[in-house]
Amino acid sequence: MIRIDRPPAVPRVLATRGAKKRAALLAAYDAAPAEYDARRQKLTFDGALYGHSSVKRALVDAQHGKCCFCESKTGMDGDVEHYRPKAAFSQAKRGRIEGPGYYWLAYEWSNLLLCCAICNQRFKRSLFPLADASKRARSHRHHVTHEEPLFIDPAAQDPEEHISFRQEIPFPVGGSRSGKASIEALGLDREILNERRRDRLKHLQILVDLVEMEPTASAELIPLIEKARILLDECTGDAAEFAGMARAAVKAGYFLR
Repeated sequence: MIRIDRPPAVPRVLATRGAKKRAALLAAYDAAPAEYDARRQKLTFDGALYGHSSVKRALVDAQHGKCCFCESKTGMDGDVEHYRPKAAFSQAKRGRIEGPGYYWLAYEWSNLLLCCAICNQRFKRSLFPLADASKRARSHRHHVTHEEPLFIDPAAQDPEEHISFRQEIPFPVGGSRSGKASIEALGLDREILNERRRDRLKHLQILVDLVEMEPTASAELIPLIEKARILLDECTGDAAEFAGMARAAVKAGYFLR
């Protein structure tokens, strides 16, 4: 996971149609708050609006086509994910599902991210743990600024302050509670990711070995070494898949042998 630079310009569809939908949701909740709090009634959402192609394209561009959590490449096949879940929430895995969720943020640009289907639909779903659940905003009349989410928001925080890697395995930096919760609950240490990251480390090792040959390399090898240096820079750049792991490996000099 790396920091995401979400552009400040709100996609037009959210600023216009999304604003109207938000007003309708607020009015619906205010008409029967007890019914929605008890989940006897449920608010409805327009997925075609917050998932509009213009919204998704803006997120794809901002995130270099990568999942906000695991950094797998998704492109336009990714899901538009709500950082704070719109319809319902749970404090813990297999915990009680409560409502009505952060409905007032369903069409808010600041609450949207691009996410792969596995991270979103299998792991995160309605899960949104807080350090202190008693401070949860339960309606649009409460303030989310009082909350302390345990999941890292990569558009508001630097994930590399909370998560690093030992080879391909993620770990919480300094025992970071947010790092630990994000790794465990979002499945950032699932084996398929570890396997793909191991493959990336093998490629990195070859590039690093080539670059380190430069002081004693023959003239014929210098062009190849320069290409390796360029590729190594690309592998640690924001656009690269698993850039967070690659940066940690380069910084620590920690490669597979």
